This record gives sequence, C-alpha cells and structure tokens, in this order.
Amino acid sequence: MMDITFKETSNGELACSSNNVRLHSFYNPVKEAQRFAETAECLFNPSYILVTEPCISYCASFLRKRFPKAKLCCIRFCDGFSDYDKEWDKIFHSNVQDNQLNHNLSEDIFNYMGDEGIAACLFLSWKASDQAFPDISKFSWDEIKKAVVKSRSILGTRNFFAKRWTKNALRFSLFTKKTATIKNGNGDIVICASGPSLHSSIECIKKYRERFFLIAVSSALSPLVANGIIPDLCISTDGGFWAKLHISFALNSHDIPLALPAEGSCFATIMNKTAIIPLYYGDGTSEAILKEIGFSGLKALRNGSVSGTAIQLALSITDGNIYYCGLDLAFSKGFVHTQPNELEINDSRNDGRLRTTETRISASVLNKGSIDIYRSWFSSMDFYGRVHRLSNSYRYENSLGRIPDVDWEYFDRNTLNFSRKQKPEIINTDIRTNDKAIVSKLKEICKKNSSTSEWIHNAVPSEAVVMDRSIGTDSYDEAKKTVEHGMEEFIGDITRAIEK
Repeated sequence: MMDITFKETSNGELACSSNNVRLHSFYNPVKEAQRFAETAECLFNPSYILVTEPCISYCASFLRKRFPKAKLCCIRFCDGFSDYDKEWDKIFHSNVQDNQLNHNLSEDIFNYMGDEGIAACLFLSWKASDQAFPDISKFSWDEIKKAVVKSRSILGTRNFFAKRWTKNALRFSLFTKKTATIKNGNGDIVICASGPSLHSSIECIKKYRERFFLIAVSSALSPLVANGIIPDLCISTDGGFWAKLHISFALNSHDIPLALPAEGSCFATIMNKTAIIPLYYGDGTSEAILKEIGFSGLKALRNGSVSGTAIQLALSITDGNIYYCGLDLAFSKGFVHTQPNELEINDSRNDGRLRTTETRISASVLNKGSIDIYRSWFSSMDFYGRVHRLSNSYRYENSLGRIPDVDWEYFDRNTLNFSRKQKPEIINTDIRTNDKAIVSKLKEICKKNSSTSEWIHNAVPSEAVVMDRSIGTDSYDEAKKTVEHGMEEFIGDITRAIEK
C-alpha cells in the first residue's frame, strides 16, 4: 500500500497527500471537485466516464449530476482509497498484489464497456494523481490507449463486414440442409490451431487419438487431414472470403461436422452436404435471421480469433481438460502456419524469381498487430487450471499467462483413465429440403427489422455510436440522417442478394 496521508481541512472536509503531492485542495476539496466536473470538456453524450485515480472520490457526485445517464468508472492506482469505492459503478485497478502492474487492465476495460461503450466514453484524469504516481499514471493511460485502439479496430471491422456477415446468414439459411448439436461429456478435448508447433504433435495426436475429442480450427484442418487425422469437429468463425479456402478441400472430401456462426463464411456446396452446428453469440442481425428461420444452435462467445471462440466452446461441452496444440501466437522465421495451408497454397501460385516465397513470408512477419492482441487476450484469461498448451517439447517464443505449457508425456500420464470418461458427442438434429418459402421469409425479416435499434447498431455500428453520442446536441439531426441513409443502403443491398 502506498503512503497516503489524510488531513482535515480548515472547513472540516478531508484531504490527503502522497509523495509530497497534495491530492486534493487543502482549502476546499469539495469545491475543487465540483469545478473539475463542471469544467470537464465533453462535446458528446457519454455512456461511460472513466477517471484515473480520483482519490477520495469527491468528483463522482458532481459527474453523476452533470451526466446522469452515464456509468461512472475509475482506475485506482493503489488500495488506499477503497473506503470511497461505493461512489463508482465500476472500479478498475492498475496495481495488484505486491505492487505489480495489472497488465490485464486494457482487457478489463474492454470486457466491461465493449467496443461501442469505449467509443462513447469520456476519459478524465485527476491531475494531482498523475503528479504523485507518474509511473502508474503513464501505465494506466497506455492501457486505456490499448483498449481504445482495440475498440476502433473492432468497430471498423464490424462496419466493413456488416453487409457481408448478413449475406452470410442469408446463404446459411438458404443452403444449409443438415444441422447437428453436441451432447456434453466429461472427456478431455484437444484443439488444434495451425501454429508451427502443431507439426511437432502430429505423430502424438495419431498415437493417442482414441483418448480425446478432437476439434480443428479452420486453418488446422488441412494439415491434420493431410496426415490422416480426421477431427470430430471443425470450427470456422471468419466472415471473410478467404476463410472458405481453409475448409473447402477437406470438408468436400470428408464427413466432418462444422461449427459455424451465422456470420461465418462457407461455400454453398459444403453447407449442402455437411452437418452444420450453428453457433450463437447472442447478438447481431445475422443471428436474428437464423433464429427467425428456425435454426437451433449452441451458445458461443465472439472472439477476435477462431482459436478464442474454440476454447470457450470446448470448455462449455466438457468437464474435462482442454489441451491446445499449435497455439503459438507468435511469428516464426519460416511459415506462419503448419503446412499444408490452403492460403499458402493459393498465395504461392504467384511466387517467382522477382517475388520469391521468402520475400512474401517475410512481409507477413512484419504484420503482427493482431497476433499481439490475440496473445494478450489468452494471457489475460483464467481458465482455472483446465487449459494447457500442448506440444512435443516445442520451445515457444512466449508464455500465455496462466495457461501452462505441457508435453505429451504429461498428457499421457494424465489421461490414463480416458476409457472411464464420456467424450462429447455429435448428434444430428434436422434435415431440411429446399423450401421456396424461405426466400419470402428472409425478405419479411429484413423489412421488419430495418428500423430496430439492434439491427441499426449491427448494420452501421460506427454511425450508430455517433448518433447515440450526439443525443441532446446540435449534431444529432445530421447523425440521425446518416444512420437512416446507411440503413436504407444496407437493407436494399441484402434484399437484392436474396433475390439473386
């Protein structure tokens, strides 16, 4: 605990100091806090307000009076002001036990506010705390910046892909013929991602195959099938065109169930013949379409990477342990993925003397921002000892927080009783025939939901955030017109897609 000195001021109010810095006015701290709240510059209508170390929290009541609809949050630099936490809706901590910095802070902020919440958050600094605790203050604002950057990235992705995701749901509804679900078990699960370390485990996966339920993320499907390993389930979550390539060859030639969210991209030929397990995140226009058409599915958690969604799905379908192969989350000097990789095969067709394979691979190593974000997420999670990163003694470039690295000898020792456990089981649920009525139903769904708040926030999320932020300001009418125009284009585009 940092040395905080409390003192009663001449007017009977409490003030304090630390490191020879006065954290509140020693004359009238309440008036100082009122002035802080009233003069804080804010040109929009915030959904959240985040203050870095407000100390005795005098400013909270004045901020709540000025912004009655906003949730009030603060970041504590130390535990010396815990008696004043009740003034806030949410407390974040920069410092944790033994004065260690909380490197999960950006994820904590993002998990609480979400991408839209951060975009509608007013960030304020109690300047005296910045002076008294400069290092922790700098760290906290760096973590805030990480959360803001992640928010902008996700909002940008949602804006870019909104129409594509909805079109994917329309294709899902039109072309999916067989659906399935998963009966929970208590057996162990091995998940395979496609990092270079997966190669070290191929022979061990074959050796111990009967001991576990095997899930392949989309990019790991080709290297597994190429080595004669048939997963119990493939999971693909990406809504982009290139995601289809990872699963196209293997699923067209093998009967492997596919877990796919409404917004996921998949070729019609695969949806016609493969058992699809719909994944529901609990939001989005894509999901609303599937539910109204009548598809039942499994609850899943949206994540920036398919590997993140896969691990949460695995935890939900078994009480056993989860072992993750190929979860490198780092770039290697050679190929980024275990070979064969469908995108690598596609990209290599343009390799030649002037544009070599090595030049192309080196360029991909420089683009590592998303990998850092995914690694940060895995490192911030606590899976309560149920998740392990598994390889054949592969030397990783990084650790994953509380996810321990284990080898196949460890796996062997800890799965000897596998025959007494029940693996999760794929169960077919429905077989659909071609139904012309689905087209009319899809048009009806789109028309009915075109003006609902949920569809607006999912179809034009950035514009919707701007409109919400501008409520009560002079810019609201213009923001509303932008949203209405965006929705008109959105509904028109997806309606034309249905009619094709």
